[in-house]
Amino acid sequence: MWADGKLLRDAGGQWLQPVTMRLHTGSERQTVDPLIAAAEGDAPAFRGLAHAVFEDLPLAEFGNRLPNLAFEIIADDGPVALGSALTDLAASVAIPLSMRGDFPDVAGLYVGAAASLADVLAPTLKAIGGVVAAGQTLVGPGQSPMLIDPAGAVDARPGNRQQARERQRRAAASATPDAIELGYYDIDRDYQPGLQRARLRPGVRVDGDGLPLALSATAAKKLCSDRMLRLAAERQRRTLRLPWRYLGIAPGDVLRLEGLDWQVRETRFEAFVLTLEMARVGAAPLQPLPSDPGRVLDQGDQAPGPTSLAVLDLPPLPGELPDGPRLWLAGAGAMPGWKRSGVAISFDDGASYDPVGQLQAPVPIGTAKSILAPASAAGWDRFGHVDIEMLADTMWLESRSEASVLAGANMAVLGTEIIQFTTAQALGSRLFRLSGLLRGRRGTEQAAASHAVGERFVLLDQGAMLALPMPLERLGQTVLIRATGGGDGATPAVSAMLGGAGICPLPPVHLSWRRQGGELLLTWTPQSRAGFGWPDLADVPIGEARLAFRVKLHDATGVLAEAEINETSWVVPDRPGPIWLDVAQLGSTLGQVATLQIP
Repeated sequence: MWADGKLLRDAGGQWLQPVTMRLHTGSERQTVDPLIAAAEGDAPAFRGLAHAVFEDLPLAEFGNRLPNLAFEIIADDGPVALGSALTDLAASVAIPLSMRGDFPDVAGLYVGAAASLADVLAPTLKAIGGVVAAGQTLVGPGQSPMLIDPAGAVDARPGNRQQARERQRRAAASATPDAIELGYYDIDRDYQPGLQRARLRPGVRVDGDGLPLALSATAAKKLCSDRMLRLAAERQRRTLRLPWRYLGIAPGDVLRLEGLDWQVRETRFEAFVLTLEMARVGAAPLQPLPSDPGRVLDQGDQAPGPTSLAVLDLPPLPGELPDGPRLWLAGAGAMPGWKRSGVAISFDDGASYDPVGQLQAPVPIGTAKSILAPASAAGWDRFGHVDIEMLADTMWLESRSEASVLAGANMAVLGTEIIQFTTAQALGSRLFRLSGLLRGRRGTEQAAASHAVGERFVLLDQGAMLALPMPLERLGQTVLIRATGGGDGATPAVSAMLGGAGICPLPPVHLSWRRQGGELLLTWTPQSRAGFGWPDLADVPIGEARLAFRVKLHDATGVLAEAEINETSWVVPDRPGPIWLDVAQLGSTLGQVATLQIP
């Protein structure tokens, strides 16, 4: 099944798009389709009419319009005789046709538009050298010739009328085309249109027809060659007059006269004389010539397999500053046929799912096979490395220069830490060793010491991932997200809690204290969700609606003081240590807490 020429369902029944199709065969007990009934209310069942109903077919790659659909229908397991197929087709429109002669075997007969039976049969009969005799008999080539004794039968004439003997006629060579071309449906190229040519002589005159037949390239080539020989032989014409006792001769019959075979093209009976217009029958058909169907246009119809779905609650990525919670969705498949998948979300623990978008391309996903050691986020980690096993053989990681990495290349999430890498060394069997690292990117330095074997690795490609905005009131809730691709019938849903990492302010840094005149002076420097670029000679934007902090001073026994302030310093009465200072920035939600111990 194809949509706008793109494979939609392969021969094995595998759908390449997430869609529901119901096929109604047109039986007399057919019931109304539930989708039509839901949309139209009182609707007919279309009994006697076969039809297909598509539900939830993604239209984005078809220009958001209904595509042109083509169906390949298999009626027979093997080749069928063309003559039988044509007589069956005629019988379907209540026109009985008998058959004689030889007809080639074909893999299929395609009638793609409403037309008269004569228009359907004409190109095929022309290609194989067949005729319809008297509108009653389908006559193919290869019949045994009828012997005619010219001594007393040829050149009959009515009564005593004198009539000149008519001689044979030969048409000029220019009356025949220089080459023959036949279009067909190539069974070796997934029934894509094919074209074969046979050339009689150099020239530009080409006689071509499109056949409604499914053939091999060799069979189509043979039809071209046989037709070329027939046209060369049919330059010889002859008129023959026979007595009335030969009235049984009909168009399509082959007569042998003086050692030559002639095919009857037209008959006339006047004054008890049968006049035959005949054309010379050529030599025996050639043996099949070698032919190449051409390169197959691969439709990429491998089974997509299940989707490996990663649901990521990430801090702001390059180029974005979300003002509400959102999740990033990344997907891929281990099978080579995986290309895309739809995604649906449930807010009621799986009781119902709503579609939320499409994963348009695979994202490199893998798992850690070694533990990444802790390191500082303040500079390059030149000694650390981690081994990653990718999900599929087609996934590849590339090394990049330090300048490219500083510009944002090779950014990935490992566990919950965002890292960047300069070197990706291929170790074989989907295994890569990453080194030359930048750690704790986008404010994730607190996760640098929490790595483990088997944790997830996702190369962050914002163009291939799907951003899923969520309402603020869903913050802290757990949702279920599942893939709805062609191979995801049994793929379990992924549970994710909406933590709001995209709107959570970053923890303050450079916390300091100083005792002075019986007071304790506490200061810190805020970080900004909009300031990861570290611009020179410019103030970093706040990234929040207002500058505000929640501060708390406590010791081992409990809270000593707490407040919400709009400054980056706090003065409290001095107290003996040890005590601790907790500072968190306020935004749409409470940010991450930074802690300072004061002796």
